[in-house]
Amino acid sequence: MRISLEETIALDLGFDTMKPIDEDVTPSADDIPEDDEAVESVIEIGISTRRRRGRRRETKIQEYGSLASMIAWMAFLFVWLFFYASNYGIFENIAIVLISLLIVGALNAVSRIPIQGEGWRARTSAVSGIAWIIFLIAWIIFFAGDYGIYENIGIGIASLLIIGALNVLLWIPTAGEGWGARISALGGIGWLTFLALWFPFANDFALIYSINVYQNFAIILASFLIMLVVVIAPWRSEIGREVHHEPGLRPRIKGTMTGFILWLVFIVIWLVYFAGNPIYSANQNVSVVLLSFSIFSAVILGLWLPWARRRGEGPENWWAIGLAFIWVLALTAWFWFFADNYDAYQNFAVFLLSLMVMAAISGGAQWKKARDFGALDWDD
Repeated sequence: MRISLEETIALDLGFDTMKPIDEDVTPSADDIPEDDEAVESVIEIGISTRRRRGRRRETKIQEYGSLASMIAWMAFLFVWLFFYASNYGIFENIAIVLISLLIVGALNAVSRIPIQGEGWRARTSAVSGIAWIIFLIAWIIFFAGDYGIYENIGIGIASLLIIGALNVLLWIPTAGEGWGARISALGGIGWLTFLALWFPFANDFALIYSINVYQNFAIILASFLIMLVVVIAPWRSEIGREVHHEPGLRPRIKGTMTGFILWLVFIVIWLVYFAGNPIYSANQNVSVVLLSFSIFSAVILGLWLPWARRRGEGPENWWAIGLAFIWVLALTAWFWFFADNYDAYQNFAVFLLSLMVMAAISGGAQWKKARDFGALDWDD
């Protein structure tokens, strides 16, 4: 026979629920509750009492579990020191002791995190963090000596980013726009992980497949391009819906993004196949990048200028944009024809001087415009 929650509470509070009730006998005034609130208060008291008992039982289990885990750790420590420690060095033994202690601490910490609701996510995050610390200790003690300082830093950063990617999968929901957020976040973290490993290990890769400095930079730029596509791809339909009400806006946004990607693809191709050619110097390669950027900017400006004029919007001083184009083209000519006759410091000085001239011309034009505007007769 099953007993209801109310009967169980009544039994805990000392009421006899099994006593038969004679329908012909009127219960005494003492047995009749005054109102419904009194009954509800009795039930709430019973429920809270049972919850406290449950928590006390859980606390007892956690205490016994913590004690047992510490006893197990001490037993492991005794066995290790007595039978195995002499076969390893001092730092390796310290690592083993720390790792075993962290495992015991992780088990105790996880057991005290409630599992209801989102508790399992919190438990998994805590375990992943402790696992990363354990990995880091083991790597430093057992493997770090075989690699240089930058390679070890790269391994540490990459492992931390991998733990971050795991927590992204745990905490970002999959419903609605969450799947897009997951893909974008994983794309960004994946690219950072690649950089953390590529920079210190690029020389090791060059031993397998010979690459020059331009190709090295091309690989980094290509990885950025892939990351950009992965991050933007999930939001393509969202962007399309947002700009659907603006006629002519959607194709221009697509054209701008496509043009930017094609420009990056051109730079990657140039760096891989042409930049390392002896007929081109480093300064001439810089000139090619500047020229391609000028062409890309001109195409984008031609794409957006008619739309801005039709709406009566756009920069007030189009001549400033033209001045910027002239400056970039002047730098392009300098790096292609003259920069090889000077060292890096002198070329940087020329760049700064040209930038100051540009700022002076632009600032002088703005000051003249403001002065002419203030000289107007506002009284009329």
